[in-house]
Parts: sequence; structure tokens; C-alpha cells
Amino acid sequence: MAETLPSIIVCERVARWYGNVPALTEVTMQVPNGITGLLGPNGAGKSTLLRILTGQIRPSSGSARVLGKDPLTDSTLFDHLGFCSEDDALFEGLSARTVVRLLARLSGIAESEVKERADDALARVGMLAVADREASKGSKGMRQRVRIAAALVHAPRLILLDEPMTGLDPVGRRDILALLENLAADGVHVLFSSHILHEVASVATHIVVLNRGMVLAEGALSAIRAELADYAFTLCVRCDDPRRLASHLLSAGYVTGLRFEGDDLLHISSASSLRLIESLPAAVLESGVAVNEMQAPGEAVEAVFQRLIG
Repeated sequence: MAETLPSIIVCERVARWYGNVPALTEVTMQVPNGITGLLGPNGAGKSTLLRILTGQIRPSSGSARVLGKDPLTDSTLFDHLGFCSEDDALFEGLSARTVVRLLARLSGIAESEVKERADDALARVGMLAVADREASKGSKGMRQRVRIAAALVHAPRLILLDEPMTGLDPVGRRDILALLENLAADGVHVLFSSHILHEVASVATHIVVLNRGMVLAEGALSAIRAELADYAFTLCVRCDDPRRLASHLLSAGYVTGLRFEGDDLLHISSASSLRLIESLPAAVLESGVAVNEMQAPGEAVEAVFQRLIG
């Protein structure tokens, strides 16, 4: 099990400039144990921050500590840190097993342990059965699994992943998210960046919202949402007569849009989450429709995010 620290990552007023262009502006945050999602649109500064945390670039000002160590001056950090960049690159002509064994050797693992450690890492990501296939010619999901296995082979306490779900199909995304949860259950701390909002919300116990190089919010999604109080969102209602339900909502001033999907699904866009949730039960009773399901998955998170960066 990984050692528990009050904060696995601490950034104090971290800034990074490229010439006259700011990539990060005084980022201050404390990342706790477990799974943290670094959430922001493309160009928000997520990759720059991860490169600072892994010691690849220096901050222009401020300081960062990872597992209590300075990534710029304390090389012992990398015995405990795994990193999977956003670059989808693998050595051509090498099998997945060979790639992970190579990274094990480069990590300083004793030759007597390399085979076992590599197989353990490949098994952890579900790639052991196809480990002898050429890694660079696999599907996007397979390549991503190999790269994560390579980042895990030295048994790090913390793994950083930059956009690990990019380019994956829905099944691949689900599998990677399940893998992150399994890692956390085994005591590995996880920090991953993404612009896919509902995916971050589905696994992260802590969220850092980054935009234009600045931290806009930090904490549990529920706490961030509570701070915003009321917000716009979309609710999906599956019922036996969505058009009849829609007719009872047309006059509501907080309903901004109604969209039908198939014969049983109604998408309700509202300017006020509170008013819609409070009044919908009465509208359902008045219309007499039979409701089978209600969901507000990605849209609620999207609304929170858009409200923050707007």
C-alpha cells in the first residue's frame, strides 16, 4: 500500500511563461490521496502543469512538491512516480512485453525481477494475453494500456496520466476508467488530466478545474456544485408520453429547450436546476405520464464547468 500523506502534490503560486505567453498563472493547489481529475479545455495549461510536476520543465516562479519532494532536484522521486504522457508513441517492431521489460530495466529493476514485474504490470492493464503482439500496431486502446503498464512497472506510489482517454472508443474509455479505480483501490494515487467532464466526475474524488492557466475551483464535484448553488443543465426523462409531459412544461419560464428522442425520451434544458427539480414532480403528476427513468449525467457537469469558465 502507498504511504498516506496529507497532500501528495502541493503547488504554491506556480507560474510558467513561454516568452510573453503565460501557460500557468500562480497555480496554488493541494492534491489529496486517491484519484484527482485535472479538468479543463484544450490549452488550459494541464500538460504544462504535469510536465512541471514530473520535472521536465522548470516553473518560471513558484514551487511544486510531489510526494514531499522537489521534482527538479530530488531524483529519488522518480522511484515512486509513474508518468504516461499524451504522446501516443511506442517503439516500432517491439512487442508489448518487450517494451514493458525495457522500461523496467531503465527504471533500475534488477534483471532477475524484470520478467515477473513486466508480466505483473501487463496483467494489471489486461494485456498479458496479447503481450507478444507488436505494441505499436495495436488499437489505440491497446497502445494506451501498454504505455500505462510501462508507467506502472516499477510499482510507483503515484501515477500521472495526461489525457489517458483521448482517442478511445466508449468501451476503451470505460476500461481505462475502471483501471484507474482499481489502481486507487490498490493504494496507488492517481492524477489524470481530461477535458471529458462526465468521465472525470465518474471516478475522481477530487477535482481541480483549470482554465487559461488558472485554478478556478478545487475540491469534490459536489462541493463545487454546491458553491455555485443554482445553474443551468439538461435533464433526460424517459416516459410513456414525452410530448404530453412537454406540453405541461412549455409555459415554465425556466425551461429553455425541449427535444424529443425516439418515442419515449425527452431532453429538458433549463436555466435553473433548482426550479426544474422542484417543479418536475408536479408536472409529471398533472400530465399523468409514467416515468421510467431520469438522468442528468454529463450535462450537469458540463453546466458546472461552463459556469466556472464562462
